[in-house]
Amino acid sequence: MKLKKIFAIAVLLLVVFLIYLTTMDKKIYYLALGDSISLEYPKQIANYLEKKDLLEQYRFEFIKDDMRITDLIRDIKDNKKITVVNKEQTMKNALIKSDLITLSIGNEELFYKIRTEKPDILYDYIDDMMKDMEQLFKLLKEYCKEDIFVLGYVNPFSSNMNSYIEYANKKLETLAKKYDISYVSINTLEKTDFDEQNILDTGSKKIANLLIPRIDKQVIED
Repeated sequence: MKLKKIFAIAVLLLVVFLIYLTTMDKKIYYLALGDSISLEYPKQIANYLEKKDLLEQYRFEFIKDDMRITDLIRDIKDNKKITVVNKEQTMKNALIKSDLITLSIGNEELFYKIRTEKPDILYDYIDDMMKDMEQLFKLLKEYCKEDIFVLGYVNPFSSNMNSYIEYANKKLETLAKKYDISYVSINTLEKTDFDEQNILDTGSKKIANLLIPRIDKQVIED
């Protein structure tokens, strides 16, 4: 009789554990990476996932306002550490655990060069920038085997700078395809969306609204 009782309890515990694992498997560990463009829209994506009861955890702490591509590469190689609720977490651990990564990087350096350099060297600069981006993509794919979304660039300058932004976007889109990373165009954003106030409000909402349908289709429904 005792053996039957013990067996029944063991089966019940196993069922509960399997249900727990099944539920946890559907939850999404969300990691946002990037520069100033990434400061706000990830919160809206996390809120969306939370409302759908799909959010396991989110990490925004690796984002840095003036982060360059090479800065993020260095953070990954150095396995940068952060402290979350009195617990340490490394960059590589966050990458490995991630079910979803959003990335916006290169904006600061690209915009700075467009503002300050002679037009005849900008194409060469973008080529060099994409070499750094390829190194970054290789590192990301080394540790994260799940969905990664990278944002394209938008022109906050006059229309005569369009050709450089378009060139950077074509290079980035081609590179993303090579590494099975989802490229997300943000060409629908306007110059005013990148004003200091708007990037934290209307700009970030527009970015989130572009990303969420892609996340629904590729991450949640897949």
